[in-house]
Amino acid sequence: MFMALFNQYWWLVFPLGSMVAGVVHMVVRDEEKRRTMALIRTYTDQGKDVPPELYNLLKR
Repeated sequence: MFMALFNQYWWLVFPLGSMVAGVVHMVVRDEEKRRTMALIRTYTDQGKDVPPELYNLLKR
């Protein structure tokens, strides 16, 4: 049963894999942006100027 389905729909591995990779990429980018925002918040709480590189990280 499984092999019959797999033989017919083997090509679905590629779009499904691409979707999973896209979701993982979005999660990783979101975590990166959250960490950058937390670091910017730390700078502003201390009354320091935020380095422009941090803002550039958010624009990517």
